[in-house]
Amino acid sequence: MARTGIDVDAAFAEVAARREAEARSRDADRAARRALWRTHHWPERYDRCATVGRFHVCRRCTWFYSIAFVVAALGLAFDVSPWPASWDGTMVWLLSIPATLEFVGGELGLYRYDARRQAVVTAILAPAVGRGIAAELQDQWSGLFWGPVLVFGTTWFVFAVIGWFRRTGQYSSETSARIS
Repeated sequence: MARTGIDVDAAFAEVAARREAEARSRDADRAARRALWRTHHWPERYDRCATVGRFHVCRRCTWFYSIAFVVAALGLAFDVSPWPASWDGTMVWLLSIPATLEFVGGELGLYRYDARRQAVVTAILAPAVGRGIAAELQDQWSGLFWGPVLVFGTTWFVFAVIGWFRRTGQYSSETSARIS
């Protein structure tokens, strides 16, 4: 069967549209890759980000770093602490537990991501980390900093790997489809 000029034009238009869609997809992928340093999330996970101006910024990091660095700076500059200095050891360890439980539960798929819960547990964790940072900057190799970092950091890492391989973690594509 002979093709008409209209069929050929339609075929060329389809190829052009496909190429244009592929180019848009590549551009979007490049933009997402450039944004990863501040988001840590791909666009389908921007629900885990706050919008600052026109940029997506990781919500956990926004809460965490702003509070932790303010607490550390106040402790270093003015010797101010959110609790008596004698409580540092206990508070740093205790305040690290809620965020760890939230992260582990999310990685095991025990509950869905919740922005409010994440903000609350991160806001609880951040002053403890700020006190640990201040202790480390005042006394290198401080146990107040490195003890919790090793214990809780290792826990977070192990459960992130478990969640990834079981595809139950907060960042797996199956969880994304299940949560949507």
